[in-house]
Amino acid sequence: MKRLSFLMLLVATLTLPFACSEPDNTGSGNGQEQGGNEDDGKDDGKDDGNEVVTYAAGDYYKVGLAEGIVAFVDESGEHGLLISIEETRAKWATDYHMLTVMGGEFSMEDGSKNCKYIREPENWEEVYPAVAWCHAMNALGLSSWYLPAVYELEYVYHNLEAINKTLTEMGAEPIATGVNDQYWSSTEMGVAMAYCFSFADGDIASYNNDKMNEHRVRAMRKF
Repeated sequence: MKRLSFLMLLVATLTLPFACSEPDNTGSGNGQEQGGNEDDGKDDGKDDGNEVVTYAAGDYYKVGLAEGIVAFVDESGEHGLLISIEETRAKWATDYHMLTVMGGEFSMEDGSKNCKYIREPENWEEVYPAVAWCHAMNALGLSSWYLPAVYELEYVYHNLEAINKTLTEMGAEPIATGVNDQYWSSTEMGVAMAYCFSFADGDIASYNNDKMNEHRVRAMRKF
């Protein structure tokens, strides 16, 4: 009887550490996701299920080939929008056309839908420089960077302080807040005009928005 009790105690002692050990699924919150998959160098945007990582606006994000600053997160903290670390200056168009309405899609909220139609003409990369610059970030398997819609830029504005803090700490150019520093959106106003956004006051600019004008451009990506 004593021998049986000893054996039962020994088994319980050996198995206890394994029974109580649980993986950390809380996420780091530092913008470094551990669960992203890569397949032949392609970021598939999926999670292995080994770790749930949550984000906050202003976090640095790097999963596979996707790299940016978190501009917005949903209630779960797992998904949202990225804004590009780099920016450029470009014209919206080098010629006048109305694309999104003619294509059957016009969005104030989803730039990826707008850009789908802007990229349909055969020579779109030459005619639409702002969209072409954003799309050029889709290299080696990425396919999700686009010129944001005008309301998506409002998400950036609401979290501008945190975003610019991270960009500055990285040594990157912060998002400009001068009164003359408009950023292009992919949302058209008409044949000759598109919406641009001012981070000086958070207004949707209703001036200086001729498509052939050169404004600042940042790309956006969903994650």
